[in-house]
Amino acid sequence: MPIKRKKVIVGMSGGLDSTMTAALLKKEGYEVEGIFLEFWKNKNSEEGYESARKMAEILGIQLHKVNAEEDFKKKIIDEFIREYESGRTPNPCVICNPRMKFKVLMDEMRKINADFMATGHYARLRRETPNTKYQILNKAKYSKSKSTIHLMKAEDKTKDQSYFLYGLNQKQLEKIIFPLGDYLKSRVREIAREMNLPVADREESQDVCFVSQDNFGNFLKKYIKNIPGKICDMSGKELGKHEGLHFYTIGQRKGINLGGEGPYYVIKKNISKNMLIVSNKEDLLVDEFKVNEVNWISTDIEFSLKAEIKVRYHSNPVCGTIMEVKSSKFKVKSAGKNYRIKLDEPQEAITPGQSAVFYRGDEVLGGGIITG
Repeated sequence: MPIKRKKVIVGMSGGLDSTMTAALLKKEGYEVEGIFLEFWKNKNSEEGYESARKMAEILGIQLHKVNAEEDFKKKIIDEFIREYESGRTPNPCVICNPRMKFKVLMDEMRKINADFMATGHYARLRRETPNTKYQILNKAKYSKSKSTIHLMKAEDKTKDQSYFLYGLNQKQLEKIIFPLGDYLKSRVREIAREMNLPVADREESQDVCFVSQDNFGNFLKKYIKNIPGKICDMSGKELGKHEGLHFYTIGQRKGINLGGEGPYYVIKKNISKNMLIVSNKEDLLVDEFKVNEVNWISTDIEFSLKAEIKVRYHSNPVCGTIMEVKSSKFKVKSAGKNYRIKLDEPQEAITPGQSAVFYRGDEVLGGGIITG
């Protein structure tokens, strides 16, 4: 009897990375089917689907279109708007990955009886079993003994996306493949050119999937009422007027439109007084803050914990200590606790609503939402 090929579904957006994920898995011998997730109907979504359809046709694989607009609106868009209304600056991709993207992919994987799901994220996974450490997760050939999946940085550190994936749990990671994690992005493009794929030289989009950067202000205006207020310095002296606190984020310099002894940077927001606090760059430096909604990927951690901490996607990790707020030294078994972070070196513009992600070398230990 012939050996049945493993089936994997691939989240396909129509771009280079998701197309190459499908292409590489098919080349490795998997039975591949594509899933286009329609979260938000707009021009980008329509163009993405048409591109994904063409790429699936070229690769000779089936493409399914899944509409998840209603759930996306409730779980991501509405939460995104609430966060801005509360004066925080959320990262929608961090929220979307565990709550929507990988959840929907797992549901679709079960519906079509696939064995795994895959995306074009630049990250790596390693499996640790009682007898084996860090098997490469790419061939789906491992024992059924109890094991732990470790989320690791990608080989290409300039493209590493592990920061956005800290919210995934062991159940999800057990079924995920990240084929691009061991490649440099330049090599992925080379392979696409060798395969004569039309997406080989396509530029990456920097936009959030439901709104473009150049339309961000108009998007917020559509959902959040503008309430102008005072711009004050650290002493409370009024320096000018703001258009609405949701238009500003910690560390922002452009768009404040103040003269005088600047340049001025947004230091914090006083929501109760509808006041924007500004100062010079030195006042942006912070060495201590709190996080909540923490998800731990690693299952065996003791506190206080020394780790490398990234306070935003494009920042360099800095060493620091993670302390549980209410108790000390225990084994982590659940999320939802509050933690205090003490950094060895102060960092600029640590922003409530953004994520702090904890690393030990290349391994992602977990992460949470910065509360201030």
